[in-house]
Formats: sequence, C-alpha cells, structure tokens
Amino acid sequence: MAVGNVFGYDTYMICEDGFSNVIENGVVIGFRLKMRIANYRGYILSQIEDIKIKVDGDEIPRKDIRFSINDRTYTLDEMENVFDDRWEIKQIATITCLKQGGLSEGQHDITAEQHIRASYIPMIAASHSTKTLTL
Repeated sequence: MAVGNVFGYDTYMICEDGFSNVIENGVVIGFRLKMRIANYRGYILSQIEDIKIKVDGDEIPRKDIRFSINDRTYTLDEMENVFDDRWEIKQIATITCLKQGGLSEGQHDITAEQHIRASYIPMIAASHSTKTLTL
C-alpha cells in the first residue's frame, strides 16, 4: 500500500512538554515524550500502523517503543489487535522509548512519524515532524 502525507497536521504531533527520562527502581530505562495524533479525527488503535521515533538521527527500534493512552500501555505490535481503545483528536499520548541510560541532559532533535490506516483513503497516511526538545 502506498504511503503519503494527506492530513497536514504534522506541526502539532510532538508536544513541547513532558519530555523526560524514565526511571524504574532507581534505574534510567529510557525516555518519554508526549504526542498528539496528526489528524483531524480520532482512530481505533489498530488503525495506527506504525510510530517511528528518532533521537539525534538514531532510530529507536520498533520493539522498544511503548504507547500509553487512557491509562493503558501497549507495544506497537499489541496495538495491531486493539479494537476497544481509541486515540482521539486533541488527546495526548505518552510515547516511551526503552534506551538503557536514557538521554543526556540538554537539547535533542526528536523526529516522530505516524502511519495511520484510514478506511476511506487508498494509502497509509504518514505524518512526519522534527522538534528540538530540552531534557
């Protein structure tokens, strides 16, 4: 299936607040950022084909990305079969990227990409945005 940007809401994807390292049991296991859906409507999670994250040019492996919304957390593979949860417009999701040691303090270039499968268009809608965030 073809992939292209059809919605044009990329500018609003990456939130400027909520960027931090994730600490569990005193160990930094990764980092998190907040993200909006780059669309004019919400979607069932199974329609979110992919979320890609790069930090300073390095891509985070798909298996190391977690998506949290509505007090639930999913791997991207788990989202493929989620039909009872939605990502609504204006709703902010938390994206956690597992990365031993997290990120250093300071500025980081964050690139995010969302692939959404909408039933009414003959392609995967891809949105792409890069922002510099400070940890």
